[in-house]
Amino acid sequence: MVATISADVVHSTSLTTVDLITLRKRLRDLLDDLEKDYRGFWARIVRGDSIECFVPEYRSALRIAILIKLFVKMQVSGMDCDEELLRFGIRFSIGVGDIKYADKNNDIIDGAAIYMSGRNLDVISGKGNVFTAFQIMDAPESFSNLLDSYIALLSNIVDSYSAKQAEVVFYKLLGYREIEISEKLGIYQSSVNTRSTNAQWGLVNTAIRDYEELMYKNICG
Repeated sequence: MVATISADVVHSTSLTTVDLITLRKRLRDLLDDLEKDYRGFWARIVRGDSIECFVPEYRSALRIAILIKLFVKMQVSGMDCDEELLRFGIRFSIGVGDIKYADKNNDIIDGAAIYMSGRNLDVISGKGNVFTAFQIMDAPESFSNLLDSYIALLSNIVDSYSAKQAEVVFYKLLGYREIEISEKLGIYQSSVNTRSTNAQWGLVNTAIRDYEELMYKNICG
């Protein structure tokens, strides 16, 4: 059992061509860094503003999806673009299930997990006011629906962040300590702490950790 993430940049057409190219390059750099941090993880950018990720350790999928969302919010904060892009960054869909074939060298992901995440991303993209989706293969529908709502509520907290709050939580999710973040951003540690507190870091961190401790194999049989 693995996870896939399908995501796209919200209202990317509101960016200038130069800004879209810049965002795409920075996203590629982020995904390359994540490949170093998460063994077996790899991702590709397709159609200019869409992302597909293969996550062999399915419990890491939510953290990675939130990292990408925060990163996009950070990057577009200084760009002239649509308000929804500034607020939401990306919409994302997570699918947890089997994969028949995942080959980075040949740029192929095939199997139930990527079908679920891709199909559900298409569904929420058509709704306009839904920005997350979640599905587990063979799980009871009630359980999948519960986690779908859980992730939507977590994402809603992240959507409320300013770019400065997003920046602090981004580095905290990567494991940086507050003193390290203050040095990296060139701000006082007290400012890091204030932004972290206002961003409800404790709640967000607990929610993601709780998700990572779920044992889907016990639930799905």
